[in-house]
Amino acid sequence: FVASSPRVRRDKRTRRDRTNLRNIEWAKQLPQLIDAYLVWKHSPPTASDGTPFASPPNDVLPDSSEHPTTPDSDTSTVNSVSASFSPSSPSELANVTLATQGYLGVSPVSPVVAISFQVLECYRQLHAVCPRLSIQAFCQGLCGLQLRAFLSTMAEQFSACFDVYLDVLHGIDTRVKEALGRHEPEWRMRNACAPCLYVLEGEEAPPVLLATMDGNSSLKLVDDSFRSGERRVDLRTTRTDLYLTNEEVDIFKDEVRKRKKPADGDEFDSNDDGEREEAEWINEDTVTNHVDEPSEGTSLCAERWRNAGPEARKKMFTLFQITGIFATLCRHGQVLVLCDMIRSGELMKYPLAIVNKLLDVYGKDMKIVLGYDIGCEFAKILQKSTLGPRAKGVIEPIVPAFHGHSHNRACQLDWHPMYRAGAGKEDFEGCEHFFSSSNALASGTRLSSDFHRHQAIEGHIQHWNKLKHAEAGKFIFNNYRQALQIIDDGERALDVYQRDLKIAAGNFERYLQEERDYLLGLKSEPAEYTLKLEYAQALRKLEDAGLIDSRKKDRVAIDRFRNLDVLIIKEGITETEIRRIRREYTAAPKRVQQAQEEVNRLVEALDLDTPWLPNCDEYVKACAELDRRKYRLALDNLERLVVQRLFELNKLGLNGYKLRDKIGKALKTRAEAIRKALAKYNRYAGELKPPKPELSVAEVMELVSLGEFDLLRETRQDIREKPWAQRTHRDAMGVYFNVKRAREEIARLNVEISRLFSAMVDDHVDHYHAAATVRDMSPTLARELALRQQYLNVVNEKTVAWLLKTSQLPGFSGTLRYGYRVGRNKSLLVGVP
Repeated sequence: FVASSPRVRRDKRTRRDRTNLRNIEWAKQLPQLIDAYLVWKHSPPTASDGTPFASPPNDVLPDSSEHPTTPDSDTSTVNSVSASFSPSSPSELANVTLATQGYLGVSPVSPVVAISFQVLECYRQLHAVCPRLSIQAFCQGLCGLQLRAFLSTMAEQFSACFDVYLDVLHGIDTRVKEALGRHEPEWRMRNACAPCLYVLEGEEAPPVLLATMDGNSSLKLVDDSFRSGERRVDLRTTRTDLYLTNEEVDIFKDEVRKRKKPADGDEFDSNDDGEREEAEWINEDTVTNHVDEPSEGTSLCAERWRNAGPEARKKMFTLFQITGIFATLCRHGQVLVLCDMIRSGELMKYPLAIVNKLLDVYGKDMKIVLGYDIGCEFAKILQKSTLGPRAKGVIEPIVPAFHGHSHNRACQLDWHPMYRAGAGKEDFEGCEHFFSSSNALASGTRLSSDFHRHQAIEGHIQHWNKLKHAEAGKFIFNNYRQALQIIDDGERALDVYQRDLKIAAGNFERYLQEERDYLLGLKSEPAEYTLKLEYAQALRKLEDAGLIDSRKKDRVAIDRFRNLDVLIIKEGITETEIRRIRREYTAAPKRVQQAQEEVNRLVEALDLDTPWLPNCDEYVKACAELDRRKYRLALDNLERLVVQRLFELNKLGLNGYKLRDKIGKALKTRAEAIRKALAKYNRYAGELKPPKPELSVAEVMELVSLGEFDLLRETRQDIREKPWAQRTHRDAMGVYFNVKRAREEIARLNVEISRLFSAMVDDHVDHYHAAATVRDMSPTLARELALRQQYLNVVNEKTVAWLLKTSQLPGFSGTLRYGYRVGRNKSLLVGVP
């Protein structure tokens, strides 16, 4: 960086005014800057005397009006030099003159410092692969290379220049899209992923899009009220259609609440702009608040998901203006659409807004299988929303494979990918992979402006999408090879199971339906049955109080008080023991009275002619059922602890070091809690008649991974002899459905191979025709199209190599061929080399 002599003048404008005026002036110059950039990029740069530079221009250059010198002989990219340039016409802007030579001034009018396009592009590429690299750190590195002292103004100048550079690149992208005929609304979403969306003629099965959505709280934005200084107003907006606007999201802010019947006296204003809903979420932050009469199984899933969340989330909403993002990705990792979460957790308005967008873009053409952490609950909410009629038969929610650990067995049988036809081997966990990458942006965007935060996220997503497109061939190869291996190993294992168990393949489908019917058939306890258990519990309390069994503690307390003098004289009890005996004696009659009143109430409720006695059959059976209830409670507690441990283990790979360290310490505590809960479970399991076998830690982890804790619960039905409840039969069921899903994966991959190959061919054709069309009108744009086509050819060459490698796998059943896209003009292929 080269500083000029300071200008002595008094500027009465505020920083807000200067920022706004600067942006307006840059916007006026943008079309000319785009033309100048294309001229520089596709023409050799020259000095003022017309001689071309021997190498690309340097990184930073002062304006000629301040330093009228000739180019320095040293043109390396790490040194600052002074040079003079002459405009091609008297009316040519200074930045346009600089841009034709490969530089961009840091201010729109009379620039003092200019930065080369090469350095700006260098930072853009470095920041794409390393999002933690800030502008300040990059500028400090440049100063170190140039042996200069770093000044904070350098980072400010670079930031302003970088914003304009991105505007220039976006303007070029817009011209390229217009030349290719890809500027229509929603074109990006309709063509975001070739394997998913490039539907060809003659495909046997109707198209199905496998996608996933989820929220992430890392990319927050601190509210202006918590920052020092005056807010910098920036009226610039996002450059792409990746984001849903807040208005598009808020359409659904009352979607769930207005369908809940208000309690007596619980009224709300329909024009409160969602403040009531936001307040509810700030207090509770759980989707279960907005669930309309959920069934027992699915509401338990949502409750487990809420309990596994961080405890401090309720306190964050006032600090942050934006609390994260809610994104949707296809199964190949392409980001389709996202929105900001405003001062809240994952409210239902966010997935509803996402679904509304997906229906608008894809609803007429294909079915969408949409993974979501609480897909079981969301399906009911979606059905009852205004989107219900449109979503019926189009949107099919599903629970991602890993997050299925938090759902009970009955839920998994309906919502887990393993048991859903058409899901293949997709795990619907793509959002977690994307968030693990985007989390690196958090440190640089949390205190930025709203515009710069969106700009950073958009840039990261563009780079991410390019990477996923380049990896599409490898994705197909790995999935194809994995599916073939599963089928090969699974079929051999199934042959052994079927021979040893003497069953046929059709039995596994029947076993699954029988298990589903059994779990769905579990009803709540009848009212009379519950009253009997309460009566038995009350009799136990009365027995403990001493009226039924004289050996119990209250009778002992009375006897010890009556013999207090003897105890003092003969045993020499202390003053503390004397006070305790008197206290227990005083409390005993109260407990007896309360227990007796509860027993009398339940006798009247049950309309018993004769109260139960300690040895009667009814009392013995009720006490045995109470023991089974203790067993079930111990089982619930054990499952809850293990599920939370699994979630914490997952977070270890998705967060920063400090959070991982805290979670690691919490896991040690949780491990001890699991051991105690397991010991309690084994104790109660041994007291059952007949007793249940004890569980080890390894067996517990296996059960929670399979979601089979429900099968351990004692019920009034004996299922231990059912084939589907046997461990060997269940293992065989798992192998059978794994093989079935693998065959579906093979069928889908065979379709995706042709789609991807055809899309690459058609992309080459489109670039060829576009370059030929604009060659006479805009030679530089034609060269830009040719350059992009050259890059795509390099990427596609590697993709084709992966597809060719896939076709050579033993067991490959597809074809590597070109197909015609539905609705595409077939004559475009004619004459293209």
